[in-house]
Amino acid sequence: MATALACRSPIEALAARVAGYSLLAHAFAYPDAERIAAIREAGAEFAAMGLHSPLSGLARLAMTATPAEMEAEYVRLFTLGSSPDCPTFETAYFSADATQQTTRMADIAGFYRAFGVDATSGGMRPDDLPVELEFMSFLCQKEAYATEHLGAPRMKQAARAQRMFLGEHLGCWGAAFGRRIAPRATPGHFYQLAGLALAEWIADECALLRVRPEEVTGEPSAVWGEPISHGPEFAGPAMLVPLEDIEVQ
Repeated sequence: MATALACRSPIEALAARVAGYSLLAHAFAYPDAERIAAIREAGAEFAAMGLHSPLSGLARLAMTATPAEMEAEYVRLFTLGSSPDCPTFETAYFSADATQQTTRMADIAGFYRAFGVDATSGGMRPDDLPVELEFMSFLCQKEAYATEHLGAPRMKQAARAQRMFLGEHLGCWGAAFGRRIAPRATPGHFYQLAGLALAEWIADECALLRVRPEEVTGEPSAVWGEPISHGPEFAGPAMLVPLEDIEVQ
């Protein structure tokens, strides 16, 4: 992906990253009828960019997604009552201790608050994979807006926030999660391809942003309540808010 984006203008490259993260966010959210429509739309948007990307095949498959083929496989793979092997939330991969999990989730929520994002509305978990993916899409959108309207300091601020969030959170477990999902999904199914695409996309993003997160190893903890988030909720105006805790370096 880094090579494919290098030949594009900065705004085009950011638009591709916005669309890619958004596609993945919808792909790993619960596939009800509304979400299926969003998956199809996100797939069509990404495919229209004509990129050579880890997400190209997923985008084409997304355009034909149906609830009948998606929901049962999603429940089998991701619902804790059916399969505890692949929880879709970050804190399960770092500790079985409730206090440590809460501390890590609070740190994630701190990133959201710095950008004026409320991840508590609707009872969402801030560490759920679709939420973290959509937040990265949101940050790329912020950088694009800053590039066109706010100047280099705010652009660098948004870019640094991406590096921090990827290096401290999503990059530590996103690719590993994708690699866990792919062999557990039905061969040839949307979610097998989504797992492979996620793993490669996160690896490429880490290379692009020059971050080296410490990736999780071992098995996730089952000591946590069932995730309640069903998708991303960060659509909004592309304008930056003051970020006192994220300094430009």
